[in-house]
Amino acid sequence: MPEGKELAAPGANRECVRVFCYGAGAVGSLLGGRLSAAGHDVTLLARPDSAAALRQHGLTIALSDGSALRALPRVVTEMAEASPAAPPPDLIIVAVKGYDTAAAAPEVARACGPRTAILSVQNGLGNEELLAAAMGAGRVIAGSFTLSVAMAEPGRVAQHTTSGGLALAEVETSGGDRLARLVRAFEGAGMRAVACPDWRAMKWSKLLLNLLANASCAILSMSPAEVFADARLFRLEQRAFREARRTMRRLGLRPVDLPGYPVRLLCGAMGLPAPLARPLIAARAAGGRGDKPPSLALDVARGRSEVAFLNGAVARAAAEIGMPAPVNALLASTLEGIVRGVLNPAEFHRRPEALLGALRSSSARVRQG
Repeated sequence: MPEGKELAAPGANRECVRVFCYGAGAVGSLLGGRLSAAGHDVTLLARPDSAAALRQHGLTIALSDGSALRALPRVVTEMAEASPAAPPPDLIIVAVKGYDTAAAAPEVARACGPRTAILSVQNGLGNEELLAAAMGAGRVIAGSFTLSVAMAEPGRVAQHTTSGGLALAEVETSGGDRLARLVRAFEGAGMRAVACPDWRAMKWSKLLLNLLANASCAILSMSPAEVFADARLFRLEQRAFREARRTMRRLGLRPVDLPGYPVRLLCGAMGLPAPLARPLIAARAAGGRGDKPPSLALDVARGRSEVAFLNGAVARAAAEIGMPAPVNALLASTLEGIVRGVLNPAEFHRRPEALLGALRSSSARVRQG
């Protein structure tokens, strides 16, 4: 990757925040790197292979215009490496996959000081509840991250898009200026940041974005562009999206716009007949990730899946209020079956008819039952 030109760091920040990033993947490194370059005191918890590169070369954030931002955050490979004499962090950013949240929560709890806030920038539903159960809802801040980033190699993060940012909402209202201070910190680090009043509406709104051409792409080994080019698969995507919207309505949640993403307009477009909706949605949804593959496809390559926090969460929430969500349930169970080795991925590889046939069979069984 070409170095491009180097951007000057914003310099020392007057309102320095002590930040601990639990997880130094693409998102954690991007957030931690920007905050560090802006003068905040940042520590990254990284895997040993990544930690070696970070310690030797620092962290480089390659931007889409060819420029680069460099930072030198502190790096540890275990929580125990943090100095016990150091003040506790003001903010812990949890940037691990949803399937790692339950294991991370006790460690995060032990690192908290009396006033430490916990920011989850994870996708899907359920992470904030797990963190709140371990540390109390008053500490937890929900975050929706809407930039497309990827870890090009250890110590180098590529930011593919520029129009997104970070939305923040308190799980339990503190009554103070905590949220405003965090917004200022991220804005001072060169990111677009906004505060939202309803964390559940915000997380469900981000979920709607994450549902698009994600599970189906991972199951079928197809790109988002290919999925949206197939009218049958677009109707499948539309049905899954509408199931989530119906569940939101029943829960009393309204979609909210997120940085770079007019979610309310998306909901309106997905409510149109498929022949009208597809040309409106396809180009934006397929291009919104840049060149990065969908997150669930990346997970499958690692032998894990976050689908239980996405499509699976929609199916569970719908079932709890007595509503059907058969498309989301099928997408979740199929992808989980592939990852666990229960289903043969070759049966679905670039075969839309196999997935559509599974949905017809599942629907038939429900009607017979």
